[in-house]
Amino acid sequence: MGSKYSPNQLIFIDESSKDERTLSRHYGYSLRNTHAVEKTVFVRGKRYTMLPALSLDGIIALDIMEGSCDKQRFNKFIMDKVVCRVRCILLLIVIDSLLSLQLPQMRPYPEKHSVIVLDNAQIHRNADWIDMVKNAGGHVEFLPPLFSRFQPHRTCI
Repeated sequence: MGSKYSPNQLIFIDESSKDERTLSRHYGYSLRNTHAVEKTVFVRGKRYTMLPALSLDGIIALDIMEGSCDKQRFNKFIMDKVVCRVRCILLLIVIDSLLSLQLPQMRPYPEKHSVIVLDNAQIHRNADWIDMVKNAGGHVEFLPPLFSRFQPHRTCI
């Protein structure tokens, strides 16, 4: 994928959540023959999820919600805030400076912001919005599955 697209064509999308237990450690060190003990908050509290679309220009689309992101909310974000329909492209050509902040960010390939890059989470797999992106002239790329031996930082968490 690296040599197939230029950096300004890419839009990276992935969700991130935070609650009261986000910073709690699951592993720790202790003296030999003793258990590691940590006192943490038992109640999760409110969970907030941030769903950004990130490009070289920074965050170009954003949704922040209370609770977790499900497939329906993810699809709505993609269709409403990221994918540009053909009529949006025509409006951008005519009056780009006036409408650039109100219109979705996706453009037809090989223009800037024409390729969406996602991980392999189940909520990202939906034929409806993938077809919508392709019909608008964009591309969708899924990252390869994670293998800990290729990503040593994942084993250190």
